Amino acid sequence: MWQEVEAGVWLFQDSCLVYAVVGEQGSLIINAGTGKWLAEIDSLPAPPIALVCTHYFRDHSAGTLPASRAGIPIYVPEGDRALFTDPNQHFRQRETYIIYDNLWDLYAPIEAIPVAGVLQDYATIGLAGFDIEVIPLPGVTLTQVGLGVTLKSGKRVVFCGEAIHSPGKIARVAPFQYNYNDLPGAVQCFFSTKSLRKWQPDALFPSLGEPILSAPDSALEQLQANLRHLVAPRQNVPEQIDYMDAPPLQKITEHVWLDTHSVANTWYIVSESGKVLAIDYGYHGATRAAWHGYPKPERRRALLHGLEGLKAQFGVDRIDTVLVSHFHDDHVCGIPVLQRVFGTQCWAAENFADLLDYPETHNFPCCWIHPMKVNRRLSLNETFQWEEYTFCLHPMNGHTRFSALIGFEADGVRFAHTGDQYFFDQIEDFSKSRRAQNHVYRNGAMLDGYTQSGEWMLNWRPDIVLQGHQPAMHTDTAFFEHIQNWVQDYAETHRRIMPLSDTEVHFDMDSWGGWITPYRTVLPEVRPFSVTATVRNPFPHKATLQVSLVGLTGWEGSTAEVEAEGRAEVSCELKIVPNGTCRRQPIAIELSGEGRVFGQVAEALVTIGGTEF
Repeated sequence: MWQEVEAGVWLFQDSCLVYAVVGEQGSLIINAGTGKWLAEIDSLPAPPIALVCTHYFRDHSAGTLPASRAGIPIYVPEGDRALFTDPNQHFRQRETYIIYDNLWDLYAPIEAIPVAGVLQDYATIGLAGFDIEVIPLPGVTLTQVGLGVTLKSGKRVVFCGEAIHSPGKIARVAPFQYNYNDLPGAVQCFFSTKSLRKWQPDALFPSLGEPILSAPDSALEQLQANLRHLVAPRQNVPEQIDYMDAPPLQKITEHVWLDTHSVANTWYIVSESGKVLAIDYGYHGATRAAWHGYPKPERRRALLHGLEGLKAQFGVDRIDTVLVSHFHDDHVCGIPVLQRVFGTQCWAAENFADLLDYPETHNFPCCWIHPMKVNRRLSLNETFQWEEYTFCLHPMNGHTRFSALIGFEADGVRFAHTGDQYFFDQIEDFSKSRRAQNHVYRNGAMLDGYTQSGEWMLNWRPDIVLQGHQPAMHTDTAFFEHIQNWVQDYAETHRRIMPLSDTEVHFDMDSWGGWITPYRTVLPEVRPFSVTATVRNPFPHKATLQVSLVGLTGWEGSTAEVEAEGRAEVSCELKIVPNGTCRRQPIAIELSGEGRVFGQVAEALVTIGGTEF
C-alpha cells in the first residue's frame, strides 16, 4: 500500500522504493520498481502525470513499461536514454564472454521503453507543478541522477536513487567495481555525497533503504567516512578522493589560471572586467577514475568544474567564452553543458568547427556525441580579440590535424597553447627531459605536422607553454632545442619506416585514402540518398581520379571523375539507390587513378527504416 512518509510524499515498497510526490498538477512517480504500485494507483491523492527514473537498473526500471502502457510519460537520465529505448542494440554490442568490464550495464532493461523526455544534468524541469532540479549523482551507475524538489511545505528534499541507503551506508558496493579489480564507483559516490551536502537538503529519499528525514548532512558525512575506509587499502584510490578537496585553481600569472579539477587541462584567462575565457572545457577530474576506457557515450559524463574556484577567487559565477584547441571529447565535452546552463560562447578554428557543430556527420577519433554551437569560426593565421586580449591561431597536425596552436600575451608574458601536441617525461629541467610522442595516426598525423607547429613555436618563442595534460611549461633554450629536433626526428623516423618520399605513391603518414560525410545516415524509408566523398590524391603530381560509391549487392551507386593536385584532397557528391531496409549498413567509396586501383578507401554507415541510428 502507498504510505505517506512526509507531507505530500508517498511511498510504495516495490523492488525499490517507489515515491509519489503530490503537486498542484498531479502526482510525480519516482522510480518504477516492478510496477506493482500501478494496481494501487487510485489510492494516491492525485493521479500520476509523469514517472522519472534515477537510473536504469532493472529493479528500478522494469515497471516503466507497464506504466507507459497505462499512459504515464517516462523521463530518464540523458545518459540512459539508449538503454531504455533500444536495449536490443545494447545487448548485441555487449561482450559477454571475456569480461573485464564489469560495469552493471547487463542489469539494463530487456524491452524497449518509450521515453517522453530526458533529464539533463543541472537542468530544471517542470513536472506535477514542481520545478525539479536534476542533480548529477554518479556512483552505482555513471549516469545516475537525483531530483531536487521544494515541497509545498517549503522543505528542500532530494530523491537520490542509490547515492545513499541509510546513515553511513550504501545499498550495494558491487556496482562500484566498473572494471575488473578496481573501485572507481566509490570515488563517484564520494563526489555525489559532496554534491548532496552542498545542496543542503532537509531530507533524503533513497531508492533502496529508508527515507532519511532528519540530519541528512550527518548521514552523508558518515557515508563519506565509510567510503574512505572502504578504499583505504587500494592503490591511488584514496588520492582520487583527496583530490576533490584540493584547491580548484592554480595561479600561473595574475590573469591566467589552471583549473586543477579538469581531466584535460582547462586554462582560464580573466579580463579586467571580470569576464572569464576558458581554453578547452572537458571532463571533471572527479570522473578521472572512470572515464578512460569507457568509450561508449552513455558511460562518459560531462560535469561542471572550476566554477566554485572562480566564484571564490574572482566573484565570477559563469564562463563567458570557451576557446577550443582541438575537438577531442576530453577537451570539449563540457561545452554543451556550459552553453545550456550559462549561454557560454564557443569559439573554434574553422578547420575543425564542423566536428563540434555536426559530430554525427564525422568519424574521427574522440568526437563528442553532443553537438555544440560554434558561435564564432576563427580563421587561421589571423588575429582576433576577446576583451583586452589579442589571440592568433595557427594550423597544427600531429596529435590531430583538427587542431590549432593558440598564441596570446597576458601580464607581460607570451603564451602558447599547444593542445596535446608536445609532451615531455618531466618539465622541471628540459636539458634532462625526453620527448614523449603523442601523435595519433588516425587523427590525421601527417608528415609535415611537427614542421608546421615547430616553425611557429620557434618564431613565436613563448615564455610559457600551456598544454592539454601537463602543468605550465616555462621555456628555455633546451626547450626550443627539443622543438627544433622534433621537426627533424619526426619526419626522418617515418620516412625510414614507410615509403614516404616525394616521388613515391602514398597516402601520407596517416594512410587516409578519404572519408565520407555524413558518416551516419538515418532514413525512415527506402529512398535514394547522396553523400560527399573526399579522397586524397596519392600521386606527387596532378592526377585524374575515379571515385565510386558502392553498397550491398543490389544497391546502385554513382561514379565521378575528379582532378586533384599532387597529394591534395578533393570532394565530390555521389548518390546511391538502396533496395531495402538495414541497420548500420556500411557503404564505401572505391578509388582508382592512372591505371592503379586502391580499393575501398573509406566507409560510412546507413540505417534505413527506422529513427534510431
